Amino acid sequence: MDLQIMKRSRRDDGKEPRVETTVANEEGYDDCSITRLPEACLAHAISLTTPMDACRSSAVSSAFQKAASSDTVWERFLPPGYTSILDRADHPVDLTSTKKELFLNLAQDHVLLDQGTKSFWLEQTSGAKCYMLSSRSLMIILADNPIYWRQSYLPDSRFEEAAELLSVCWFEMSGNIDCTELSPNTQYAAYLVFNLADESYGLDCPTQEASITIRDLMVSAKRTVSLHPRTTAQETPPCGSGGGCLGTRGGDERGGGGRAEEESTVSYPRERGDGWMEVELGEFYNHYGDTGMVAIRLTETVQLHWKKGLILEGVEIRPKS
Repeated sequence: MDLQIMKRSRRDDGKEPRVETTVANEEGYDDCSITRLPEACLAHAISLTTPMDACRSSAVSSAFQKAASSDTVWERFLPPGYTSILDRADHPVDLTSTKKELFLNLAQDHVLLDQGTKSFWLEQTSGAKCYMLSSRSLMIILADNPIYWRQSYLPDSRFEEAAELLSVCWFEMSGNIDCTELSPNTQYAAYLVFNLADESYGLDCPTQEASITIRDLMVSAKRTVSLHPRTTAQETPPCGSGGGCLGTRGGDERGGGGRAEEESTVSYPRERGDGWMEVELGEFYNHYGDTGMVAIRLTETVQLHWKKGLILEGVEIRPKS
């Protein structure tokens, strides 16, 4: 049913304003209405926004809803080269669904890649690529020696196994990902995803240091990382209580307080919704056309206190919120 829309306009001669009438239908104004545009034009305009904006625009009208759900829109939101990434999936991904369904599936769940060594998904508000590098894909010093590390099956892990630290004093791990695997012009952060065993110590040492480099160039300021929550770290003595130091490396006598000239931001972990904890290791910007490897490192090779109880799922790389 048509609606009578009354619009008042003031006359230039100062007399009573005249009343103009415009007829509109349930979809909006008949005259100059955006909903009168062809669906292809609406879809193109919506594709220039974001996935979140596209979902919101569906509430405008049935014409917008149809355009906002089209493959034209959601194909643009899917990252370039997504088919080649999904070709590496451990289990086949259904590509016959609509592009919107595919996007939402990738935003709501992860896909295991490369024989279970990586996990891939999309950031739901932007469509940016996200990854987790499994503990198996990380370079961990002494990880192949069962005296120091072991691989454990955990039902709540997205991977088949997680690495459990039994006892080390020299702690060094790193993970790599190619810049071209990531979304361009995106600010990323890297997070260590882990839990702590019932008995753990030495993981809040003030000389645990994280860094990120691209093509061997430092792109993130080094930061001190504690793997115990802030309250625990504040209540326990430096480096925990699991044994004495074996000494310091290279004559560095930083001790518990660290060298004042090299003080850095301390990262503390927080609990995630999936039951794991995460701590930020650093951030970097992936420019358009960047090439080379992003190297993410976490080390403690200075005070050499004994460490135990880290259950490592992997390193997550996702857009910085």
